[in-house]
Amino acid sequence: MGPRKPKNRWYAYVTARGRGITPSWEECEARVKGRPARYRGFPDRAAAEAWLAGGGRYEEAGKAPRYYAYRVGDEQGVVDSWSACEREVRGRPHARYRGFAERAAAEAWLAAGAPQRDRAFDKREALEALPEDAIFFDSGTGPGRGAEVNVTDRDGVPVLHLAAPDEGELTPQGTLVLGRRRTNNYGELYACLLALRAAERLGSRHVYGDSRLVLDYWSRGHVSGEKRASDPDLAALAGRVREARGAFERRGGELGHVPGGVNPADLGFHRD
Repeated sequence: MGPRKPKNRWYAYVTARGRGITPSWEECEARVKGRPARYRGFPDRAAAEAWLAGGGRYEEAGKAPRYYAYRVGDEQGVVDSWSACEREVRGRPHARYRGFAERAAAEAWLAAGAPQRDRAFDKREALEALPEDAIFFDSGTGPGRGAEVNVTDRDGVPVLHLAAPDEGELTPQGTLVLGRRRTNNYGELYACLLALRAAERLGSRHVYGDSRLVLDYWSRGHVSGEKRASDPDLAALAGRVREARGAFERRGGELGHVPGGVNPADLGFHRD
């Protein structure tokens, strides 16, 4: 089987020095590598021009008041934060929940029987409740090329290139292939480190991932003795991430959990 043909033929980019459209990933990479930028690949030039015309730049986050209604069996309620809602629904079968701009709308949804919504709509709702400048990370094992990591903004636009990765190969899609010698667990932890770096470059104080193991333990340097013995590279990486996280939090940053189905950085690969 030969190499896959790229789906994108044009690449639009925006940097502090200007914006433009290139006919190859190599030209685009040369303009965005190592500096704050946004870029995206497109199958045709018209789509690239439309993206540039729409702005293609980061904007200040605007926080709207949010409420979350949930129903699990006979239990239901309205809370004023996603974290509070998540505590009520996480791990419980047949849970339903939605975010609303006004409490009255949340209460009306419950009164109507908490009707199911389209999952894509629910994903947009959950993402819109998170800070607009948030950075997200994920890792997966893609077909035939091993561990691959992704770091994006809330719109799913790749920002990993801002993190100056010191291993792996950057792809035209903005992900980083670490190869078969790295496990998916290593990839998740490394993705967290790159997300912290990208957040620093962009002035964001919010980093989200869907790995509880990374967020609650490894990024804090908590790695079991057994794991340290079996995977010394991961243990060493955990120390680097712990230092980066500490510095990030001292500047007022915070790390949070987001479900895999909501994470815009989700690669959609089967985990190992």
